[in-house]
Amino acid sequence: MTAEQRKKTREALQNYGIRQWARSPANWGWARAIQQTQDYYNSIADPIRAGLLQLRYLEHRREEDVLERLCIGRTTYQKAQLDLLSTVAVFAARYGAL
Repeated sequence: MTAEQRKKTREALQNYGIRQWARSPANWGWARAIQQTQDYYNSIADPIRAGLLQLRYLEHRREEDVLERLCIGRTTYQKAQLDLLSTVAVFAARYGAL
């Protein structure tokens, strides 16, 4: 994953909850990729990555709050963050958004 792809994926995750962003046809692929990522992590019972997606990007909580709520350290958080970004990027590429 390139730095540019990582940046675009992070921006899409941060903007996902904004109504105008989500309704834009240009962002349909990103919205679908994020929904599919959420379904994927819930289906494989991965509470860290599912929780990270929910708390950090859908509820827009601070990083420190996410660490505390998930009872994880910074290294685990960073690994889960990279996994999450990669998963969203793969689904986004499938829908032509990336």
